[in-house]
Amino acid sequence: MILCFLLFCSTVFAAPGYPKPASVTTADGVQLAASMAVPAKASRGVLLLHQDGRGKEDWDSLGRRLHHSGYAVLAVDLRTQGANATADRPTTAEDYAAMQADVASAITLLKSKGVVELCIVGAELGANLAVNAALPEPGVASLVLLSPSLEVRGIIASDAVPRYGARSLLLVAGEDDRAGARAAGVLDSRALGVHELRLLERGGRGVQLLLRDPSLEGVIAGWIGTHWDAKPVVEAPSRLLDLLGPPPEP
Repeated sequence: MILCFLLFCSTVFAAPGYPKPASVTTADGVQLAASMAVPAKASRGVLLLHQDGRGKEDWDSLGRRLHHSGYAVLAVDLRTQGANATADRPTTAEDYAAMQADVASAITLLKSKGVVELCIVGAELGANLAVNAALPEPGVASLVLLSPSLEVRGIIASDAVPRYGARSLLLVAGEDDRAGARAAGVLDSRALGVHELRLLERGGRGVQLLLRDPSLEGVIAGWIGTHWDAKPVVEAPSRLLDLLGPPPEP
């Protein structure tokens, strides 16, 4: 009797958890492996984009935390990477160029699940993809960029940040990653909305920041939770971009 009661409780009260296997269909018909969980009636979501050569599992801990907070969460393996990688198929320049459209497909999937407000979290390559993906999407309320670059694999962030407009932006880099810290500082100086730059001592790069500083996960969750008030998308006037000038080389 007691065993039956416990089994009943575990069935009734266990909430669907993150991660759950999913897939994203790209514009050119490629199936990308993903992890996703969408709470009932969730209208806010978080898209997680990994760094070059890594995969969606990097976000498992953060994803669980965000899902527990009531957000729809989607982490996707970029094409030819993570679970999509094969030994005889290296990532090409064409693949990197196609990743931007793949991120748009991931956003479309979240919208189809009822998400109308979105935060995008990205590391390194994923960070640069994130800020560019936000430009045509007014529903993106905030970004969290770990170790972004001015340019990586042809994905440029230096001009995208001012065009991101008055929406909120959190940048994180390791002090021991001189190039990454410098790039994050340049991007921070070009932000037009609410923005914050955090430099972590001996933080490393990309997902290492989360591993080396356990408090960062809470910082990111807190930022996401308090920055859903998306400002109007106002592109920086071309004159302002001229005054800013080209960003310094990393």
